[in-house]
Order: sequence, then C-alpha cells, then structure tokens
Amino acid sequence: MKNLNVLSDWETAKYIIDHKCSVARFGDGEMDIMLGINIPFQKSNHKLRKRLKEVKTTENCLCCVSDVFNKERFNKNLIKEKDYKFWQKVKFFTKPFYHLYFGKNEVLGDTFVSRFYLRFKDHSKTPEYIKFLKQIWDGRNLIFVEGEKTRLGVGNDFFDNAKSIRRILGPSKNAFNKYDEIKQAILENAKKDDLVICALGPTATVLAYDLSNQMQILDLGHIDIEYEWFLRHAEEKIPIETKYVNECGKDGRNPADCLDKTYLSQIIKRIE
Repeated sequence: MKNLNVLSDWETAKYIIDHKCSVARFGDGEMDIMLGINIPFQKSNHKLRKRLKEVKTTENCLCCVSDVFNKERFNKNLIKEKDYKFWQKVKFFTKPFYHLYFGKNEVLGDTFVSRFYLRFKDHSKTPEYIKFLKQIWDGRNLIFVEGEKTRLGVGNDFFDNAKSIRRILGPSKNAFNKYDEIKQAILENAKKDDLVICALGPTATVLAYDLSNQMQILDLGHIDIEYEWFLRHAEEKIPIETKYVNECGKDGRNPADCLDKTYLSQIIKRIE
C-alpha cells in the first residue's frame, strides 16, 4: 500500500508479542460497513460507521488493514487465484478510502495476521507461523469475547498453551446493537493481566480500540476457523460442524449445538 507503513503478517505477530498491545483489524467487512454496506452478520448504521472511522493506531493499539497493495507479499505466485481475484476487486473499490481513513505516518499491522492458511498456495511455513502465533497467549489467562456459536478453540488444541479460558458470548448477528453491554461485561470480568481475544466482527474492532488503555484486547476474528481448515488440509472454505462459519453461507451459519462440558463450564456471561 503506497505511502502507508504496513507490517507483514509475521511482523504484525511479532509486534503484538513484543509490545503486548491491543489489535483492531479492518478487513473487507469493516470497509463495507464504513461505506454504508451491510455484511451478512452486521448491519451498517451511522453510529458503527462513525466509531470505526475513529479507530487509529495508538501507543496501546495497533490498527491493522488488509495488506493487498504490497506486490511482494500479495501476488499470483503466492495467493490462490480465487482469493487474488476477490482482493483485486476489493482493492480497486477501497484504495482511496484506505488513504482517507489511515494516515501515512501510522504504523499499521496486517489484518491477515489471523488469516494465515487458506489463501496461500504454499503451506510449508504454516506450522512454524502457528507456533509463533501461539506465543501471544502462552501461559496467559484468556477471556474470549465471541459470538454465541463461534466457539474459539473448541475441539482443537490451538489455545492449549493458555493458562485458563473464560468466555463472554455475544449475539451471532448484529453484535454492535449490544455494544455497551458487551463492553461492560468485559470491564466487570477482565483483570489487568488477562488477555482478551475478541471474535465479533466490526464490534471487535471498536472494542479493541476503546479498551486498549485498560487491557490487552485482540481482534482476531477467523483465527480459529483458519486453524480448523489447516487441520483438515482444506483447499477451500468448508463448514465446521459445531462452529459458525460466515463465509460458507447457510451451510456454515447453522452449526450443530455444542455440548462439550469444558466449553460450557468456561462461559461466564451470555448477552443475547
């Protein structure tokens, strides 16, 4: 992205590890919302658009954008054709707005820090990257703030190196309508040294920014689904039986009930 200082995905992960900062991510969905376009699980509205436009990189919060303008990192040799074509379209329509919303002097992370598997042709370095990512939450007390059917880490070992896990569940759709309640639930339950990992679409972007001076909160949507696809050696986006996968349409948005006892015991708050 010309004139913008965007870190690579590896550099972004290292920045999080080194600075213990919060992370607010702007993918294509957040850009759509800012342009007044609804996305499948969140309607755009004036308040949400306004709040997203206020999010910037600060000392405690790294703002991340989709690094699709760097030809060395994003090209046909590295990225699968379908993903390349999709992001070429996104780039065409949104490039002027990236320069409008994000200052060229800001340090920006790569929103693909949590989208580490499916889009790449070569997966040889994925296990190494996953091992590196897991340093972020190694030995930490985690609080997941997620949609009611997101179920981060359930059925896999992605977060097994964390010290503990608790969960605050928000709505699967239009979570921003409950923003104040979700924010208050975090403030009431998170201790200063806890690491909050949030998977709630654009709502997570705003939460990370708003709470970055009080705690470390990472907007890492899709990170668990990417890991599930990695474990399955998936070559395209596939539904995961017990998890909400927005990008798989109806097949992914109606997951089976989760009766895992460990998961149920971790839930400390439900916001409907």
